[in-house]
Amino acid sequence: MTVNKSPRTVNGDFKKGSSGNPKGRPKGAKDKISRNIKDNFDAVFEKLGGVDGFSKWADKNTQTQSAFYQMYSKMLPSNTDLDVKGDLSLIIKRIISDERPEE
Repeated sequence: MTVNKSPRTVNGDFKKGSSGNPKGRPKGAKDKISRNIKDNFDAVFEKLGGVDGFSKWADKNTQTQSAFYQMYSKMLPSNTDLDVKGDLSLIIKRIISDERPEE
């Protein structure tokens, strides 16, 4: 009987505890595609006028505001570790207004 010493399972996946890169990706490291997408988004953001230009675009109507909030929410971390001592109150408000601020 032969013993299979391959680091892969029968279907080609790495066995638990072994991989082609035993140290793995450093914690918090972005993969190349994510980094490229962020770089491209930053370049377009600057080309469209930075914060002022993006704010004017988002303020055009409720559809662009919705698109802004969707993009923004996807860029937020999906989880966050908190070290809280004492009481913690969290208030989340959604403000919808048809009024435009005075310029």
